[in-house]
Amino acid sequence: MKKNRILMLGLAVLLAAGMLFGAAQAEVSTTGLKPATYSWTAGDMGGGWYTQAGAMSEIVKTAVPEITIKVLPGGGTANPLAIEAKQHDFAWGVGYVDRAAMNGVAPLYDRKIQGISGLLGGFSVDFYHFFAAQSTGVTTIDQLVQKIKAGEKINIAAPRVGTSERALTSLVLENYYGTSYEAIEKNGGRVEYAIYGDMVNLYKDRHVDYVIACLGLPGAAITEMSLSRPSTLLSASDDLVKWANQTYGTVAWETGLNMIPAGTYRGIDRDIQAIGHSTEIICRTDLDELVAYHFTKALIENIDKVKNINPSFQKYFTAASAPSTMIPLHPGAARYYKEAGLL
Repeated sequence: MKKNRILMLGLAVLLAAGMLFGAAQAEVSTTGLKPATYSWTAGDMGGGWYTQAGAMSEIVKTAVPEITIKVLPGGGTANPLAIEAKQHDFAWGVGYVDRAAMNGVAPLYDRKIQGISGLLGGFSVDFYHFFAAQSTGVTTIDQLVQKIKAGEKINIAAPRVGTSERALTSLVLENYYGTSYEAIEKNGGRVEYAIYGDMVNLYKDRHVDYVIACLGLPGAAITEMSLSRPSTLLSASDDLVKWANQTYGTVAWETGLNMIPAGTYRGIDRDIQAIGHSTEIICRTDLDELVAYHFTKALIENIDKVKNINPSFQKYFTAASAPSTMIPLHPGAARYYKEAGLL
C-alpha cells in the first residue's frame, strides 16, 4: 500500500511537471521565439533618435517579452555600415541615406552597402535647423554663407563625422554654396563637432553663436537653446530646398512639408522654410524572419503609443505609411503588412 502511495505521488509530480512544461511550450508557441537580446543603433545620446528608440524598444518588449533590445549610439550614415557588418540588428535610418547606401551613391558611399532591409518608414520629417543668436543679425542660410565667403570669423557647433546631418550639410556647403566647414576654420573661426547635449552647453555659454542640427519637431536641444538667449532659425531658399531634393532625395519643395511652423521655438514668430528628410527603421537582411515580423507587428498594433512618443510622429506616421521604406522590406515585415492588409 505504501509503495502504491509513493508511485501515485511520483506520477502526480510528473503530471504537474508535464503540465508546467506544456504551459511553457504553449507560451513560447504564441510567437515561436526564444528569449534573446538584440541591439538597435540610433543617434547621439541625448538626441531624439536615441530616446525614441528606447521608448519603442519598451513597447516591443511589453508586446513580445522574448525580444529585448539594447539601444546604442550611432548616426545616419554610419548605421547602414554597422548593419552590414552585423554589429547591430536594428537601426534608425534616414530615407535618402539608406537608398544612397543600397545603391552606392557617391560621395556618401564608395560602394553598394549589402544586407540592409526596411522595417517601418514614414515616421517623421526631420529638419535641418540652422540656428543663430539674434545678435549675429543673420536670418537666412544664404547670409551665413556670405559671412563665411567674406572671411569673417564665426563660431559654430556642427554635427559629428558619421552622422547623416554632417554628410548632407557638408554637401550643401560644398556642392551648392562652394564653401565648407574647413573654410570657417581657415578664416580663423571655430567649428565644434559635437553631440546635441554638448551643442546646448556651447551655445548657452556663448562659445558658439551658430548651431546646425537635424531634429524632428520640436527638437529638445533647440528648445533649450532658444530659452537661453534670443535666437532665430535661418531660412532656406526655395532653390536650396529644390536642389537638395533633386540631388539627394530630401523632402520635395512641392509637398509643403519643409516648413518649421511659427511658435515651434521661443522667438520664432513666422514659418521658417528648411531642408527636411524622412526617417525609417532598418535591420539586417538576415535577421530572423519571426523577429522582424513580431517587431513590426508590435509597433503597428500599438501605433497610438508609438505616435505619442514624439509630436512629429503624430503628424506623419500612420499604419498606411509604415511599409513605405526607401529600401526593400525585410521578408518578416512584408509578411506582417500583407497579413494586416497594408501591402
